[in-house]
Amino acid sequence: MSLPLRRVSLRRGRVPSRPSIARASAGPAASRVLAAVALLAAAAALYGVSASPAFALAPGGIDVRGAMLTGEAAVRRALGLDGDLRPNLFVLDTARLAVALRTLPTVDGERPEVVSVRVALPDRLIVEVRERTPILVWQVGERRLLVDVEGVLLVSLPSGATSALPVLVDQRRDSARLAVGERLDPVDIAVGRRLGAVTPALLGSRASRLTMRLSDDDGFMLLAGSALWRAVFGIYAPSLRGPELVDAQVQCLASLLAGGEQAIAVAYLYPEGGRCGTFVPKKGAP
Repeated sequence: MSLPLRRVSLRRGRVPSRPSIARASAGPAASRVLAAVALLAAAAALYGVSASPAFALAPGGIDVRGAMLTGEAAVRRALGLDGDLRPNLFVLDTARLAVALRTLPTVDGERPEVVSVRVALPDRLIVEVRERTPILVWQVGERRLLVDVEGVLLVSLPSGATSALPVLVDQRRDSARLAVGERLDPVDIAVGRRLGAVTPALLGSRASRLTMRLSDDDGFMLLAGSALWRAVFGIYAPSLRGPELVDAQVQCLASLLAGGEQAIAVAYLYPEGGRCGTFVPKKGAP
């Protein structure tokens, strides 16, 4: 039995196509390998730099600027770089060192701009400090402490060091505990500032100099040189007897001295009701 034949027409020039198969590209894999190699190379280079002695702090390589009161030794201690430490400057955390410097009593720690620490490769560290400005010498016993306008005790003057600032001798018992870095009472520093500006010429006095004192019994006092006279300004408090009273007391003292400075031993200055206070005459004075 024969089967029927079917004709299949094939057009010339056309060949049945096979389905295409997508092949993975080698591009992305190669780029990832190259990136990994570059990263490893960078890490190796960074390790080499951080471990290299070429970037170690040189002996004497700390350049301290502006630390006139603080001193270079105190700056080094605050940085933790005293002794023979020679850290690698390439990886040194200068921001952390700047924060450490702001703990010094001679700088205002609330102002970040007063300190600067920067690296000068290959082996130097530059430290800049803007210190507080002292206005008085606050003397307690043999210690002479510089104090600024905010009452911060900045530093103790070395023995034999001189200062042109006004000196206040604090004889109060509790003041023996005062230490560098502490703050004086705001009223005390305000009165000290005002009295420190008083000169013999302002009072019309023939005294060669004036000395400020502070005691538990009499409070603030001005003493004329050569034991000429003593003026008691008293004890102050914010609510009862504020520092602004000093200006009137200075005017009263000048008036008393104008009436006969040589006759006054002690002047008690309590201006009230048009009166300046009273004074104790010297023995034998007319």
